[in-house]
Amino acid sequence: MDKVVYFAGDTVRLIIGRTDSVANASITPVLPIEGTSLKSTGRRSYIAVLPQIVTPGAYVVTLKVRDSEGRRFLYKTECIVNVEENRYVALLQSFVHIEPSNGGENSRSAVALDREAIQNLEVHFDRDSIKAGMGPQFVTIKTTVIPRDGTASQSLYRRVVTFKNNGDDYEDRMRLIQYKNAYNKYAALSREEIDHVRLPVDSLPDWSLLVVQIEPDYSITIGAFDRSNVVTKYFRMRGPTFETAFMIGIPKVIYDSQSRDSIEYGNTSAMFRMYYVSKETGNRFPLNLGVGTFGVNSPIDVGVGRGGFAFSLQLDLAEMVRILNISFTNKVNIGLETTQLFSIGKKRRLLIDTQVSLVL
Repeated sequence: MDKVVYFAGDTVRLIIGRTDSVANASITPVLPIEGTSLKSTGRRSYIAVLPQIVTPGAYVVTLKVRDSEGRRFLYKTECIVNVEENRYVALLQSFVHIEPSNGGENSRSAVALDREAIQNLEVHFDRDSIKAGMGPQFVTIKTTVIPRDGTASQSLYRRVVTFKNNGDDYEDRMRLIQYKNAYNKYAALSREEIDHVRLPVDSLPDWSLLVVQIEPDYSITIGAFDRSNVVTKYFRMRGPTFETAFMIGIPKVIYDSQSRDSIEYGNTSAMFRMYYVSKETGNRFPLNLGVGTFGVNSPIDVGVGRGGFAFSLQLDLAEMVRILNISFTNKVNIGLETTQLFSIGKKRRLLIDTQVSLVL
């Protein structure tokens, strides 16, 4: 043979060496590849062109021999044509998309879906769009869940393979079997997943962010790492429209409508707050309502002339920062609020205050 490895469309050349003892025998070499025949190009030399679509594998050259007495023999040789498949990495954007929603391009444009819709998300491969001769496309699908409260995220991986559609289901199955030999230690492959793959998603809290990242699997793909050849989509797990949170805060009174009726303000506030949540972005509306204790030394330390029960309307500055997509911990609340305070033994009053709170 003239090469160790061949690819689709390559020319195969071989030479047969003969000894005097078989000089009178008729020898015809056979290459068992469909659509391929070896043709003589002169004494003892032969040539064949491999098809553009050929199943990868090792093909043993056989010899049909008829000796001088007319007897026919078939010999298997140690001459092997090793056909490899081209492993060009296709541009993922050309054949990969997600259904039923293709998601957003970044966290701010993340598409909000209900739980059922997210659990039905699938990565689809438009196999007709893969160019002929590109070979198998080994792909890694990574899903990352980022809870809104800022706790640790989790990631799951799925490794799959797809390839050009040739319209023959039997051929698809045969090619998949061959790819399993190269890929099986990395992934459990199935026939259905060369067309579409259910996203690996687990434990989605309300309003959490789901990031889907699809890229070539460089653990098996031959080629340089290309950071630009990646598809990343963003989804958000839709939650309730109204939410409540319990907060322990440190208030600072800056205006008291009954300042002449002196009162001792402690350094603690404990309130339940209610937020309206955007059904598209999951962001809390900055204005919220609160009810609880205000200006006490501990959450329940309400006494004569010392703090009291209150209703408040707060402008949540921390939520305004988060709406602008600026990273800020969800455990801390900073606000400017108007508070209606009802204290024991004192006149009710309207307060304006600033407050830093810890969300429990």
